[in-house]
Parts: sequence; C-alpha cells; structure tokens
Amino acid sequence: MSRALLALWIVHLLVALSAGSCSEQHPIGFVLDNEGVLTSAQKSTLDSLFRAHEERTGNEIALVTHPTFNGRPAKDFAVAFGDSVGVGKKDRDNGVLIALCKARREVFIATGKGTERVLHDSICQRIVDQEMLPRFKLEDHYGGLLSGCLAIIDFLDRPENRIP
Repeated sequence: MSRALLALWIVHLLVALSAGSCSEQHPIGFVLDNEGVLTSAQKSTLDSLFRAHEERTGNEIALVTHPTFNGRPAKDFAVAFGDSVGVGKKDRDNGVLIALCKARREVFIATGKGTERVLHDSICQRIVDQEMLPRFKLEDHYGGLLSGCLAIIDFLDRPENRIP
C-alpha cells in the first residue's frame, strides 16, 4: 500500500472515530467519500482513473468529500488535507486534491507546488466552473466530478504539461 493510500485510510479512521462512530465505509485508494456522495462503483471508476494517470505520469490525484470541511473555507481544507495525507510525490510535489462538500455546495481543486507550475489556479477554476458546477446544479455530483477529473487528467497527460 502506498504512503498516500495508507494515509487516506488512517485519516478516514480518525475522522470516523472523532465523529463518535466507526462507519463501515472504507476508502478505496485515492477516493475518500466521507459525505456518501458516490456509489462503490463510482469510487472504483475514479480510483482507476487516478491510478492509471499515476502509472503514466507519476502524478497523484485524490478526491475527498466531507460534510462540513470542519468549518474551514474549501481552499484551506483542501490544502491542509492534501498536505496531511501526502498527495503527490515528495520530491516533485506533483499532487492534485479535489475536495467537495455537497452540503455546503463547495468544491476546490488544490495543487502541489510542482503541479501548480502547469495546472494554474485559473485553469483549476475554469475546470470547476465549466466541467463540475453545471452538473452539480443538476444534482449529478458524480458526473461533475468525473468530468472535472477527466479534464485534469487530460490536461496533465499532455506532453507540454509534464511535471519535472
């Protein structure tokens, strides 16, 4: 089990314990659905996309849903969560974390410093605005997440956007 996967599992366990009950839900790889937005098949599909991208490029992409973001702004939650679980390779800082809080109607794409050199905040916001939000407004959260994830992967797969 990779360091990031182990860290996601540990964080999930801590969140469940701090909530006062240990849920039966276990994270599948790079997808941690604490808000119960996705089906098992949907989590598996997204995880497979992230794993295939990591095998091709070495970049790590993860997705977390959370019912409250612990009262923090979406950006602060996403950056802190990504840092705490170690999304991205330490020597390349090439991680991407997508954080969704359906209850608060917020989503944010956080990037590591290495990733940010090519996947700028303005590009992330465009992906949120054009790929995710239109589907979220139709209550198609999986469709929005899938579309956004595919846009991120497509962008990072381009040779000119390789992260050194």
